[in-house]
Amino acid sequence: MPRNIKADHGAVYRAVITWTEIPEKGGTPHTEYEGPYGEPGAAQGRVTFWENYLRDDDTGETRASGHVEEGTITWQPYTPPVKKRAKKGGPA
Repeated sequence: MPRNIKADHGAVYRAVITWTEIPEKGGTPHTEYEGPYGEPGAAQGRVTFWENYLRDDDTGETRASGHVEEGTITWQPYTPPVKKRAKKGGPA
């Protein structure tokens, strides 16, 4: 489903989420990127979501943190790769 983030000629934003697996699974850190979004609040909302989703109910500590990054999009024509032609016939 296509969407228009209304950022064709302006800034776009993404959420950068850093989270850690539970210690029982190794406690490995990960970084994920979500976006682009047309407004910084939408990206910040994703950061807040993951901080709350990965919060320990007993301690109140979260295994996630994040921030919002700003960027621009540059559009250019897409040229599909050239398909290799199948060889006809086989060994003689």
